[in-house]
Amino acid sequence: MNLQFDQIIYTEIDRILKMYGLSAEMVRMIQTSLNADSPTGELFKWAHLTSMSCECTGGDAEATLPGGIGMEFFALAADIFDDIQDKDHEDLPWRRIPEANAINLANCLLMLSFEAIAAIPDDRIYREVCTALQRMGITASNGQFQEFLYADSPQVSLEQYFDMVRQKSGSITACACKVGAILGNATEPLAETMAEFGLNFGIMNQIRNDLNDFLDFENKKDFVSNKKTLPYVYLCHTLKGETAGQFIRLTQTNGEGPQAFGDKEKQQLKQIAAEEGVAQYCTVMFEIYRQKALENLEEIPVPEKQKEKMIKLVG
Repeated sequence: MNLQFDQIIYTEIDRILKMYGLSAEMVRMIQTSLNADSPTGELFKWAHLTSMSCECTGGDAEATLPGGIGMEFFALAADIFDDIQDKDHEDLPWRRIPEANAINLANCLLMLSFEAIAAIPDDRIYREVCTALQRMGITASNGQFQEFLYADSPQVSLEQYFDMVRQKSGSITACACKVGAILGNATEPLAETMAEFGLNFGIMNQIRNDLNDFLDFENKKDFVSNKKTLPYVYLCHTLKGETAGQFIRLTQTNGEGPQAFGDKEKQQLKQIAAEEGVAQYCTVMFEIYRQKALENLEEIPVPEKQKEKMIKLVG
């Protein structure tokens, strides 16, 4: 954790928020929401990812401040939209206010992300960063759109799942890594390698989240919402006979009445997941994308010391 860099980020965010006469309530909500979903207490993970990507390509981390803050605003907006649509994370600040206000908050954050990158002094670099953000937003929105289409589909292929995750989750980490490389004056091929690293890093993290959330009935609604996570899609394609029928019946339950997804149903799903090797399959797929990310880092022509933070991040 770089406390000095975190303080610089705090100061710059405060400056940006004060520029436009935002209401005290809006400013407070933005400040409260930033880092609110960090389980480890780590601050500004998107700004740090952008900074590490810059260092990894031989650039100066201080040059990434506008891009890093832009990523913080953009990623928070994406999280807010995602949680509103998924009805998830009821404990987070933006889920404790009316949805209309949360939508306005997310819209404001999207605009602030472009305001943050406007501080980039080099016109060429600014245009490249702006293009990267715009394309990421389009790609991630399409991925989110596909996810909701798939929720109503009885069958989704593994290929469709991974394509959706590349767009919805991988595009955001890919953008942060590419922006960091651009701000470090990396060549176009090197910036694309960093984007590929970010894509693989984002997918592996989504796989881990899918596995962790699949049986977390207290905090997540993935299964009862028919969200096509990797465990769900895997089971749809591997189960046969009576077990397949039992799984289908479980997918047709909901939260109320005689068809409620209660303790009995939860136990049945846990048993099916254990017997069919859901954790093992997801772990293998996680490792495949982790290795891809490490291979991307190996391609970067800088001393190993400059890649240490990224290698440690991948694990």
